[in-house]
Amino acid sequence: MLLPLALTMVSCGEHDLVVDNGDPNLNVKKEIGFNTALHNITRATMLQQMGRYNFGIFGYKSTDDTHPLIDNYLVGYNDADQKRGYYMTADRQTTLGDKEEAVDGQSYWSYEKLGKADYTYSGDEGFVKASETSMMSNIDNQYLRYWDFAAPTTSFYAYSPYINGEGTATYSNATHVLTIPATSMAAGYDAPDLYDHMWAAVTVNKDDYGKDVKLAFKRLSAKVNIKFYEEIEGYTVQIIDLKGDTYKGVQATPAIFNEDTKTYTPGEYYSKSGFALDFSAGVAAPTIAQTPGTIETNTTPLVFAAPLDKAIGETKKTASPSLTTYYALPKNNTSGFTFHVSYVLTSGTGEQITVRNATVHVPVDKCNWLPNNAYTYIFRITRGSNGSTDPDDDPDIDSTDPSVNPNKALYPIVFDSASV
Repeated sequence: MLLPLALTMVSCGEHDLVVDNGDPNLNVKKEIGFNTALHNITRATMLQQMGRYNFGIFGYKSTDDTHPLIDNYLVGYNDADQKRGYYMTADRQTTLGDKEEAVDGQSYWSYEKLGKADYTYSGDEGFVKASETSMMSNIDNQYLRYWDFAAPTTSFYAYSPYINGEGTATYSNATHVLTIPATSMAAGYDAPDLYDHMWAAVTVNKDDYGKDVKLAFKRLSAKVNIKFYEEIEGYTVQIIDLKGDTYKGVQATPAIFNEDTKTYTPGEYYSKSGFALDFSAGVAAPTIAQTPGTIETNTTPLVFAAPLDKAIGETKKTASPSLTTYYALPKNNTSGFTFHVSYVLTSGTGEQITVRNATVHVPVDKCNWLPNNAYTYIFRITRGSNGSTDPDDDPDIDSTDPSVNPNKALYPIVFDSASV
């Protein structure tokens, strides 16, 4: 039987974004520079190590409600060693430097001259090119900004990844609402710089001007992963594509199970959505409201690559992961998911059996993803697995079918009525 085990919800935790704000020994013209790190409870992970190379920032002084200090600037990272992120030089980015993040006012995160008219890199070293529009700022020219010691406080509102184009994020200081439009926040796979949506906000007191500013970054998205292990004695198991080139990997179709009729019907999930974060009560605990978005029905299953292991693990602890991460939109799902899996059994002699379209339904209460949470679905393959070993059934495989396969896959060979 293909069973979902440990339908685990693991909190992503709160994350710090350290912002480096100039030399504290100076009393005038202190540059506002950004130096970022994403932290969880036990360890710190640099944003760039997660494939995150930009974020957007808004900033307002307490002495000026109408004129932003920073208005949707793109803050980018320069990884000079690996040739990733944005191309920068010390003569163009005043605050560039301090890879160890120990000196105020220096960082490998910068915004100066990263405007769409400023940034002209077209080389082939691996840095973001100016032609990559989706990675460009909406602002023509981005200038270095400075702390104003006449203002008792300064507040910053950040989001990531940066959204280029007409559907970009906005912040209204009149309403204190940070808005990410429903057309701009998409679910997707394996690209945190595109799909792992986050927010952060902080108010800095005058006494702390010039010090590192910490932003507790939280996810608006949810992370979904899958793993497999097997308990079929005398065999190893390899997960394969569901149906050759037709249906790749492991596929999960949204499906609703009716307890009364014991039937499955098509479900749905959100592929695009948006958020409105209201900071009227302060930056620590905004009111977060999700806006309507684009709904996907069961004609568009989720697709996870098959684990790379030729023989998946034999215990939950050694379960073999799919390398696919799905960044989901946590929009109060009304659907569960029916997972479709094919796999190959190999005996100790090398004899093989292919099991096609084994299925299992994960109920809706295990699929109601929440922001800032990670979910890992661990499936156990046993000798009671459903599916089919008959290749004639291959044409009937449909990854959009919400139902669970009623047919048993493995029938033991039994000897009886031996006579002479």
